[in-house]
Amino acid sequence: MASAKSPVFDSESDEAGMERFRLAGAQVFELRVNRVVELSRGLLDVTDMDPVEQMWFALRRLRAALEVFRPCLSKSQFRAGRDEVKFLLGPVGARRDVDCVITSLEGIEAEMGHTEGAGIRGAVDQLRRDQAEANRELARALHGRRLQAFSFRFEELVQVAAGTDRQVVADDYRPVEQLPPKTVKLVARRLEKLRGAAPGALELEAVDDQRRMRVAAERLRYALELTGDALGTQAHTARRAARALQEILTDTRVCNLAIPVARDQIRQLEVEDIKTILERARGSRELDPVLVQATPNRGYYRGLQLSLVHLDATRRRLIDRVKRLWTEQSRQGVWVALETSLGVANK
Repeated sequence: MASAKSPVFDSESDEAGMERFRLAGAQVFELRVNRVVELSRGLLDVTDMDPVEQMWFALRRLRAALEVFRPCLSKSQFRAGRDEVKFLLGPVGARRDVDCVITSLEGIEAEMGHTEGAGIRGAVDQLRRDQAEANRELARALHGRRLQAFSFRFEELVQVAAGTDRQVVADDYRPVEQLPPKTVKLVARRLEKLRGAAPGALELEAVDDQRRMRVAAERLRYALELTGDALGTQAHTARRAARALQEILTDTRVCNLAIPVARDQIRQLEVEDIKTILERARGSRELDPVLVQATPNRGYYRGLQLSLVHLDATRRRLIDRVKRLWTEQSRQGVWVALETSLGVANK
């Protein structure tokens, strides 16, 4: 029987293998840049938040492609492409964060009566102002000339990666079946990051560790999207597992963003009401409890407190799901199998 093809080729001596990898990289760059340009149209419409979410993931996937196909680029070319992506990720991420919190709070407010929901509507009003500011920053980042520069930069990288003309890139593309050693080591580092972040992230209040685990799961998933055909069944299984973790941790992140917003709104109401009570009690030696009835925001607290209860309960439930999922994945040997596969590939 013929031996199975190795998932790794020698990037120093196997010119044909490197050429196939370059063509694949060029095609991936082209597809993902086209997706970013396509999503940039209508991105500033605040009545439709889905394009911003899609743009965020498109940019993260483009960044992952730069990392996977880094062997095709020089150090300066890689940095230039990465900087272009990071330039857009900042304002897109800021808009996305505000959008997510607005959606979360409006969903809770919709289940309340008009009076109970007033405090939440006040928080959303402030978020709408933040959204408008984030949208202005996003508009500056997506200015026509700036987006043209982004496209031009990646057109150059497509040509550099392919080493041939664009027509050949499109015609010759095939899924990546072999990888250079540097790319295999990249996937191994992504796996190591995820496994290192997991223990701390399973604690309820470990918000920073949860962020690290979410990012690690995302980066491993996107790396495996591009390398799974070469690495085999274990890689595809691990990609699906990383996606499941990423999705739950993304929902957890929305709770972690929304809880401080609700708490800040309560504090603002408290400051206003304290000021009112002190003004009404001017000249009195003691504060009469009846002055509480004069506070303008007394009907707003209940909805905000209930939103905190809902968000915290949701967050606890999500972290429990992450714990169970991580335990099950570990018990099934998902990560050990991927580690073994990568180790064999690197030999």
